Amino acid sequence: MVEISKRLSYKELKSRQREEREHYSLNLGLRVYRALSWLNRAEQCDGDLDAEFIFLWIAYNAAYANEIDDHQRFTEQATFQNFLNRLCDLDKNQKIYNLVWSEFTSSLRVLLDNLGELWGEPGYPVVD
Repeated sequence: MVEISKRLSYKELKSRQREEREHYSLNLGLRVYRALSWLNRAEQCDGDLDAEFIFLWIAYNAAYANEIDDHQRFTEQATFQNFLNRLCDLDKNQKIYNLVWSEFTSSLRVLLDNLGELWGEPGYPVVD
């Protein structure tokens, strides 16, 4: 099982960013810089869980944001789906997969069992 409590700190990630940033594209460099900035702010919340959540969410959004040409506009949902697909493609050791299924198994089972009802499709197959 992947240990969820071992979260890399701003300081650790900023150090890594400094070592690698010369190899980043301009767009990636800006996204990483913004995400780290918001992560830093989240770490300064001193127990204010609401503020920490908001700053972490902003950091997350900064990480997956992309510059998109006018002819290739995606909806927010499609952009988010594209980001998740890229994460899964890069997850060669299935760390994300294992984390999701070990930490959220019961919630996922309920969701998957009820997809047909949620989408109004009585014949939708249930995943076991």
